[in-house]
Amino acid sequence: MNETLGPQERIRKRKDFLSLFKKGKRYRGKYFNLIYLSNDFSFSRMAVIVSKKVGNAVKRNKIKRQMRTLFRRNKSLLKAPLDIIIIAKKEILESSWLTLQGDYFSALESIIQNN
Repeated sequence: MNETLGPQERIRKRKDFLSLFKKGKRYRGKYFNLIYLSNDFSFSRMAVIVSKKVGNAVKRNKIKRQMRTLFRRNKSLLKAPLDIIIIAKKEILESSWLTLQGDYFSALESIIQNN
């Protein structure tokens, strides 16, 4: 199992973000929202968005690291290649690692069922 997160697995281009926001399906969780859409690659890609409203730079970077870790450790659960944007909510600061994992897994289950 490959648990790396290479540069090709990150969404960086503005047109990709705009396309996802326009055409993507949405999942609303307790700690974050997901926007996802199938892609034409042989692998899934992701991006994390954490607003300054969530916290200072240290807190935002911690959240980004946690979300990237969840994605890279569990990307094999995704059946089809997807583009995923994770938008953190302010409530994520109060969550533990286990509750965050549980919310992420329920989001993946919902995505797999709807896709």
